[in-house]
Amino acid sequence: MISAQAVMAAIVILMSLRLLVARDLYAQMLYLNVVGFGLAGLVATTWRTDMGLIAALCVFIFSTLESNAVSYTIQKIEEIRRAGELD
Repeated sequence: MISAQAVMAAIVILMSLRLLVARDLYAQMLYLNVVGFGLAGLVATTWRTDMGLIAALCVFIFSTLESNAVSYTIQKIEEIRRAGELD
């Protein structure tokens, strides 16, 4: 049976490769977001100590902040495009 860690690692690797190949800014930001949350999950399931829990919480919190930054950036780019300042 395939473990949860193997599935998460496969997703992180796949999204990392797609991040390198993607040309669209939106896709790159979304792939980066998936990689961040995937790493948080890997840290949480790999390190089975109190320090691992703290590290996983930190990675998850900062991944959430990254997610908010991604959505804010997408919104600002759309506003700039609507204003005609960006091609």
